[in-house]
Amino acid sequence: MKIRIVIILACILGNMLPAAESAGLLGGTASAVKAVLFPRQEALIAVKVDGTLLRHYYLVGQRFKAGDTITQIDDAHYRLLAARSEAQKLEAATLATIAADTFDAQRKLYEENMQSKVELDRRAAELATARSRKKITEAEYSEAILNLGYCRITAPFDGRVEEILIREHETVRNGQPVIRIIGDRELLAVVNLPVKYLAKVQGRLSFRFPEGPEGRKVSGRVFEISPRADHRSGTIEVKVLIDNASGLLTSGMTGVFLDGE
Repeated sequence: MKIRIVIILACILGNMLPAAESAGLLGGTASAVKAVLFPRQEALIAVKVDGTLLRHYYLVGQRFKAGDTITQIDDAHYRLLAARSEAQKLEAATLATIAADTFDAQRKLYEENMQSKVELDRRAAELATARSRKKITEAEYSEAILNLGYCRITAPFDGRVEEILIREHETVRNGQPVIRIIGDRELLAVVNLPVKYLAKVQGRLSFRFPEGPEGRKVSGRVFEISPRADHRSGTIEVKVLIDNASGLLTSGMTGVFLDGE
């Protein structure tokens, strides 16, 4: 009889334990709801010119600041193109000035009846052509400077290198991806919560990363709530912005949602 009573009590306690673990501020949301960290920003950087990749300034995992040069393309050819384009621009500007002076002189002669209308029109056409050429060379020079600048790939935000796709000294083509970067000074904790608690998840939520007693408790503000719920699981995806200026957390880390801790 005593053995039977012990077994019955063990069963009762076993049934009560999951219910006790699932109690929390959200009125029954399981405290073991998983959360995953994703980078706040990420980018697949592609080159915008043809050339040879000279150097990656950062290895995988290394940190950089916004504006730092992360990859350099050989720019010798583009420096020559920029120099030639600048010379053509200066030449066109000089010819346009000469054409304008010539037209003014011919117009004064025409006004004094010392020049024909046909000659004045010819000078006017030459001036229009010279000015058009000047605009074309200015645009070509701007394009040459732009292409020269594309040889130096700079970081659009603070972050780290996630993957290097093209090795140094290999040839690359316009539009070819060369490096993947992530910004992890801020991370997004992604968690799927029951839709009935949607009204209660506004503001700030707390998590423990990584999961377990050794994890750190962190909190952040609700960044994004999916406009569509999963009808099969009855949950909705919520993204919470977590400050990671300390760098102690990392993208891909899994943790647990703390609903009442």
